[in-house]
Amino acid sequence: MLKIRYYKIAVIATIIILFVLPIKLQAQKPNILLIIADDLGTDALNGFTNQTLKPITPTLDSLRAMGISFSNVWATPVCSSTRAIIMSGKHGSKTGVFGVPGNLDTSHISVLRMLASETNDAYTKAVVGKWHISMPTNPNHPSMHGADFYTGFMDGFPADYYLWQQTTNGVTITNTDYVTSVFTDSAISWTQKQTKPWFLWLAHAAPHTPFHVPPSQMYSISNTGNNTRQFIAMIESIDYDINRLFASMSVAERENTLVIFIGDNGTSGSVLRDYPPMHGKSTVYEGGVRVPMIVAGSGVSRQGEREKALIQVLDIYATVLEIAGVNLDGGLYNSLSFKHLLTGQPGDSRPYNYTEFKDGTGYSWAVRDNQYKLIQLANGSQEFYDLLTDSFEYNPIDMGSVTSQQQAVIANLAQEANTVQTSWSCRDLIKNGDEEGIDCGGTMCSPCTNALREVESQNLTIYPNPINGKLTIRSAEDLILSICVFDASGKLLLEHSEQPMREVSLELTDNVNQILYFHIKTRYGTVYKRIATW
Repeated sequence: MLKIRYYKIAVIATIIILFVLPIKLQAQKPNILLIIADDLGTDALNGFTNQTLKPITPTLDSLRAMGISFSNVWATPVCSSTRAIIMSGKHGSKTGVFGVPGNLDTSHISVLRMLASETNDAYTKAVVGKWHISMPTNPNHPSMHGADFYTGFMDGFPADYYLWQQTTNGVTITNTDYVTSVFTDSAISWTQKQTKPWFLWLAHAAPHTPFHVPPSQMYSISNTGNNTRQFIAMIESIDYDINRLFASMSVAERENTLVIFIGDNGTSGSVLRDYPPMHGKSTVYEGGVRVPMIVAGSGVSRQGEREKALIQVLDIYATVLEIAGVNLDGGLYNSLSFKHLLTGQPGDSRPYNYTEFKDGTGYSWAVRDNQYKLIQLANGSQEFYDLLTDSFEYNPIDMGSVTSQQQAVIANLAQEANTVQTSWSCRDLIKNGDEEGIDCGGTMCSPCTNALREVESQNLTIYPNPINGKLTIRSAEDLILSICVFDASGKLLLEHSEQPMREVSLELTDNVNQILYFHIKTRYGTVYKRIATW
């Protein structure tokens, strides 16, 4: 018990050193650390679940306190397809990696190769841990995708955490040391050798099966006699070793490191909680695709905040590039940057989120906006949920009794899903495909010249003006996608991004006697309005 108690105290001290220091402007590009936990859904982690029995994770708790917890993050339902979308910035419909196993062809430009080409090789890049996007297995596949250094295992999981096949830069040996510790040791060794900014993709095996009891110093939960309690112990072991990695860094290195922590898909069914049975990993239900994400460290000024914007884990692709200094038109491929959310600056967030999964011949997908979610199962049937009132999906809406508004939502979501599957969306806020501008021009979208004229001329009304408490924003020509309200200093006062509609009412009773600035996003572009409140 003394060891465990010391561990908890030591973790808290380390994280305080890491993240309480003031954020400074860095002359050097920030290091970027992406940590992936395997089969870790929102039902298994403190800060994302209300379960009484959950892992003690002081390292991750401190990251949440000093950074941002993201509530609405989707991955794919299984590991290979999630890793492929992060690595490529593209959905499976663009790469052919829909499930497990899968092969991400090198014709798709990985985030590693993009970092090299777009930053003039400013970053050293490593992948440590699980790869699982090579089929048939090619031990040189990580280096072919741009990793300067790779060590880990190539398959889906180690059959034994104490007896596994370790591949290092194309050479494979048998290793009898504990997997999680080996990965952390490798990460420490590699980062300590770097003399320029680095990007580290650290993909842990835990808490993926086989469930087991980690080394005693790495966990605190007692009575580890069943799968759920072993699963919790394995999560605690990741937390322990993340702290070990942080503690190995100098103060300057920690201060200049951005940390992104995610789960790669939902929790396995045998240890799934919060969600209905059969709604976990390998399904497109929330229990299969909603994952925890925490972002903290260099460049993150929001502390202890929770962010509800829709995020797809493939958005990490564009976000990493922007953090490294690459200028993008919203994003790249299917990946929309969320860099602006790290500081609370104005910017676009997804109006829709999408995921897909293929298991053998069965193909399922899901798409959502800020309120509703449409699922198409492998048997062709559809399910429809209101995630604002039923976030765990216990009660599907009867498709035979939907309102006319809900029927329009269903059609709209289905249209977006079909577009993502077959082409490039004109509503994803990214310049992709053959678009001439963001969501305009090319063979699929409205002409950019028309879009610019319509932004200027569309009949968009805010009343009453001046504002007195409640106001209404009405668009006669297009759907309103989102509204951001700022004060004169640029502080974000209100953000509205519910179901797209032509008329939105807002309460602004606390914002009196000042000038407010409205950024109103429609499909044609963003309209800017300056309104008085007296």
